[in-house]
Amino acid sequence: MTQTWKATTRAVVAGVLIGATALIGPLTAPTHAAPGQPSGAAAPTPTPDRGSIHDVIPARILDRMTAQAPLIDAANVIRTAVDAAPPRGYAGIGLVDDHVTLWWKGALPADIAAAVATARRTAPVEVAAATYSRAELKKAAAKLRTAVDADPTGATHALRLRTDGSGIDVAVDDAAGARLPKLPATGVSTRIVRSEPMVERSRFDDAAPYDGGIGIGFTTYGCTAGFGVRDAVSGTGYLLSAEHCGAIGSPWHIAWNTTTNTGTLVGYAVASNDDHDTMLISTSSPGSHIYVGGQHDEVRAEVVGWTEVFPGQLLCQSGYTSAGELGGPVCNLRVEFHYDDIEDLVEATQLDGEESARGGDSGGPVYAVNPDGTVLAAGTTTRSAGPGFGFQDFATARDDYGDIVPATALASSCRVSFVVTNSWSTGYTASVTVYNDGPAVNGWTLGWAFPAGQVVQGHWNGVFQQTGAAVTVTNENYNAAIPTGGAVSFGYSADGLPTTPAPFTLNGTTCN
Repeated sequence: MTQTWKATTRAVVAGVLIGATALIGPLTAPTHAAPGQPSGAAAPTPTPDRGSIHDVIPARILDRMTAQAPLIDAANVIRTAVDAAPPRGYAGIGLVDDHVTLWWKGALPADIAAAVATARRTAPVEVAAATYSRAELKKAAAKLRTAVDADPTGATHALRLRTDGSGIDVAVDDAAGARLPKLPATGVSTRIVRSEPMVERSRFDDAAPYDGGIGIGFTTYGCTAGFGVRDAVSGTGYLLSAEHCGAIGSPWHIAWNTTTNTGTLVGYAVASNDDHDTMLISTSSPGSHIYVGGQHDEVRAEVVGWTEVFPGQLLCQSGYTSAGELGGPVCNLRVEFHYDDIEDLVEATQLDGEESARGGDSGGPVYAVNPDGTVLAAGTTTRSAGPGFGFQDFATARDDYGDIVPATALASSCRVSFVVTNSWSTGYTASVTVYNDGPAVNGWTLGWAFPAGQVVQGHWNGVFQQTGAAVTVTNENYNAAIPTGGAVSFGYSADGLPTTPAPFTLNGTTCN
């Protein structure tokens, strides 16, 4: 099968995957113990360490990741506007160094220009000219794919749509005897790039509620749980993991004792998507945290929502096996490409050249880190090849299974991102981005209470009212709609300290 990728150029592009291998660990052989543990032996007593994710990520990487928070908010505001109308000249969105870039062919329509103006209140946004629109690239890629699929023994293994709209990359494996493709004319700039194809990859003794990052298997550990999730409508609970780890109906255990052949049953695989490599394991107790330390400690991070992922975004993964070898997560994973074929996977690169994942990490949590040490679900691990990393994004899992959301401590249909964009001795400015996981909203009111006597002095993209500490913001006529999975932002300046207000309520619902 040929894959089609959405690839970003400029500062957000990294190398290709070399020597990809499988990430699944042993699933059924009871003679195999968890990594680092003698066969048949009981697990070491966990070290009572309840540190923060700030303790396990190098400061230089953590600073770069958390500095992207306003960029991600700004990109989501633009993405929401793009998704709300026909794509027209849209080519792609990416995070480039310290700003967001929107690539567009032709003049910006009024609605997109308005979204860009709004996003610029949160973070710098550059609009760059694209040679081709995404629709034009997809049409040309479909023509190329027909020719490539007609020669299954050929060297081509992927088609990449460049996010900057400059054309298409045809990825070929130049192994001995492989034939280069005979490509038809498409009217779109096309170039041959050589790379090896990426192939599938497949915490010791957790207790309910089951958190992400734990080792799971039929018997011995073979994969990793991604996130506790719930159906936003029914409230039914699951663990999200990778489909290639096991079939529908398979039982998933933790803490398997290789002497007695017994363990704790977490649940059964009840739904999966083979193309997207996602799987749901039933459980009445999905956890609201993920393990981010070693295999035998209690270092966890709270999950407060989920995020779309953009080229240039920095993420971490907390697979079970990597946790055993490193004592913490693999971070500095920069998103490079979104596949645009039946698989819909995302590719990233570990920027320090380190191994991005190991056998047994499959299904494990991929996430963004917030400045306060909480995390956002970004996806689940599927593949790797040295520093190359392939994962399924959480947005696609939502497409697979309806409106699933991370199992957060506060079961809510909304999330608020609060970012201080400037501050001085007597005041500050802040950007507020509201994310909607519930039904589409047409008309909204966000409320909060200031904790330390702050007073709003100026504002934009919302109608403000303040009485004492209580603040309510209602929509303007032009930003009343927040679709499911969409975002809207506004901002204000205030006297006083830049303290994060809480809680936020959207139309009366308390938000994460």
